[in-house]
Amino acid sequence: MDAKRIEGNEVYALAMCVSILLFAPIVVSQPIPADKSQVEAWFNGIIKPVKERGKTLDPKLVEAETEPRIIKVMQGGGGEFDTITKAIESVPSGNANM
Repeated sequence: MDAKRIEGNEVYALAMCVSILLFAPIVVSQPIPADKSQVEAWFNGIIKPVKERGKTLDPKLVEAETEPRIIKVMQGGGGEFDTITKAIESVPSGNANM
């Protein structure tokens, strides 16, 4: 009986499959809570303020976040725009601060 030699790509593919199978159960999913009153606490638990994450973020993003611009969109009026599309179109092309 002839033995088949395993090639480099096959070893790599096998190693990836084994890694996925071993580590997949470790990944914890954090679904968005169905209860709206819990969403803010869930979000704040996952997304930390820029000051806490500054060293892990792109420096341009950190700079842009120092003075964020809040754009209000309200269909019935009262906001700067009545559609999200209009709000997005208001941002200049190539803008690095939004």
